Amino acid sequence: MNFSVIEPYAPMFLSGLAVTLEVTAAALVLAFVLGFLIAVLKVLPCKPLRVVLDFYTSIFRGIPLIVLLFIAYFATPQLTGYKISMFAASVLTLGLNGSATVSETVRGGIEGVDRGQYDAARALGLPYHLMMWEIIIPQALRSVAPALVNEVITVLKSSSLVATIGLMDMMRAAQSVQALTYRAFEPFIAVAVIYYVIVMALVAVSKRLECRLRQS
Repeated sequence: MNFSVIEPYAPMFLSGLAVTLEVTAAALVLAFVLGFLIAVLKVLPCKPLRVVLDFYTSIFRGIPLIVLLFIAYFATPQLTGYKISMFAASVLTLGLNGSATVSETVRGGIEGVDRGQYDAARALGLPYHLMMWEIIIPQALRSVAPALVNEVITVLKSSSLVATIGLMDMMRAAQSVQALTYRAFEPFIAVAVIYYVIVMALVAVSKRLECRLRQS
């Protein structure tokens, strides 16, 4: 082991880290916004809409993420004639895949809220959107917040797959360093340590959040 070999390539790793965080952040915004919307729509008393949304969820839960990523990046130009960028394909794939998980998590939280809360809101004459926004969703979030933090971790780790389409994230940076130095152990261990530190920080946030929710 000789980690001094990869020291000259530190800027490449930092650049890859920035790309990883950018992809993860953009995908999480898409996943949470779309996931919350789907979750709210799923609890509406409209069976055809729920069937459509369940089918949407089943696609992203049933197909491997790397297959979806390849479809988004390599197949989209064939079908539309528009060449999607590696960054856009990565964000769309991770975001849409994450939205399926977020929607099911939030839906479970919403349906776990006591039915008496719905009855009390109706008795007060609250419209549906206010009932959901002011009463139901805040209570649901208390129970599913740790699971949502876990989804953040999942999206972060899944972002390493974008290296397979050529996006210069941390994994791609490690592969490039391997090709330049003919050493695999040091660059991949460096990337593993970076991921580990970030994930452990998120785990600490999750545990702290759980403690605060139990105390509140």
